[in-house]
Amino acid sequence: MGNVITNDKAPLLGSLQDSFARAEQIKIVVSFVMESGVRLLLPDLQSALDRGVPVEILTSRYLNITEPSALYLLVDQLNGKVDIRVYESGNVAFHPKTYIFIAGDYGEVYVGSSNISKSGLVDGIEWNYRLIEPQNPEDYREFIANFDRLFSQARPIDEEWLKEYSLSWKKPRWIVKTTTRTSEVDEKPVPCGAQIEALHYLKRSRDEGFRRGMVVMATGVGKTYLAAFDSAAFRRVLFVAHREEILRQACETFENVV
Repeated sequence: MGNVITNDKAPLLGSLQDSFARAEQIKIVVSFVMESGVRLLLPDLQSALDRGVPVEILTSRYLNITEPSALYLLVDQLNGKVDIRVYESGNVAFHPKTYIFIAGDYGEVYVGSSNISKSGLVDGIEWNYRLIEPQNPEDYREFIANFDRLFSQARPIDEEWLKEYSLSWKKPRWIVKTTTRTSEVDEKPVPCGAQIEALHYLKRSRDEGFRRGMVVMATGVGKTYLAAFDSAAFRRVLFVAHREEILRQACETFENVV
């Protein structure tokens, strides 16, 4: 495997997956985190956690790009086992994109342009370089030291911060949605966007003992899909609508999910 990775001949994701499998400790710092990228990394993150590998992820709210749904997805799917922090840089630009894998005397650092997004990991034009510890021990240690310094200054992401960020977040106009549910007809639907956040708080309310609740969402966000995701484990569901056509569509939605 070469050390220059541009997503042209082979995506960065494949190289990262090999490193995930060998790692004894993982440190990731990126400018922003997108839902599309989190979904690609979740299996490898979960596998690492199952082996007892500590994982630290550092990101930012720089330019308001990090998606709240991506953070909720990390927290929920990994059961809070990953130490996720946000570096609040104020007016200072926060541009690092580095993936550090510590593994005995053969550590690796991927540094370049790829954030945690589908574009960054798979099909975007990116320039990344893999630095190997035995060949560059001083540089390797310098990257780790800088990560640890930034990480120690960053704020751990908790419920309070997530809620505040989600309420204040507005999707930047230039971000283009790369996938749609209709383009994935052969794949089982999964929660996305605001649905992930709603499911997070529905689960939390049940864990706290609440038996009733209400979700209010804007038109077009996917309320029927949300209902299907939330009730997938229930034996029976009562779905009420004012038109028969809506009921038929709801039946199709529930069948697609369950």
